[in-house]
Amino acid sequence: MSARRLLATAALLATATLAVTACDPNNPGADAPPATAAPSASASSSAQPTASAQPSGKPSAKPTTAHSGSAKPTGKGTPTADCTTAAQHPGHKVINVTAATATQVTATPTRFVCGPTIDDDGYYQPIGGTASYTFAPGATAELFVQGDASGPRSVPLTQFANHAGDCAHQRPVPEPYSCFGGNYDITVDGSGRITKISELYHP
Repeated sequence: MSARRLLATAALLATATLAVTACDPNNPGADAPPATAAPSASASSSAQPTASAQPSGKPSAKPTTAHSGSAKPTGKGTPTADCTTAAQHPGHKVINVTAATATQVTATPTRFVCGPTIDDDGYYQPIGGTASYTFAPGATAELFVQGDASGPRSVPLTQFANHAGDCAHQRPVPEPYSCFGGNYDITVDGSGRITKISELYHP
């Protein structure tokens, strides 16, 4: 056989061998789809919800401190009638008694304060130094009784003096009386003498 015919035969055999190998069922890698056919990582991630779309479990609107603080008393502005009705009336003074006898009392002047702790309530605040107030002839006194028949009760000046002194020194007082801070409403005559003194109740 000539050399040219041998080369042609060898080429034919090589081509047949390649064709058989490509169709061989025992070589699955030969028919595997290209890697580009698999879904890409970007495609699979795009199908999942993003972090912004997932519920976080936290409220979207948090309360601000401005809203939570708006319910607190401010102590500013004009006091309401609930507060000012307890203030002293024309012709009256409120004093804080520190000592008392049947003829005079030693006390500190006060001013009425609305808030700021409680906007619609107030209290009498002692101001300045102490002063002496003398009882006018015929002066009367009242102590506050708390109970089934709450209210002022007329008492002699000597009983008032004992009660006021005990309260000023934080000593116990006999029932049905109690101590309410030592504030007393007084009316005075043209000479500044006390014509009536009444204990003020405050819880």
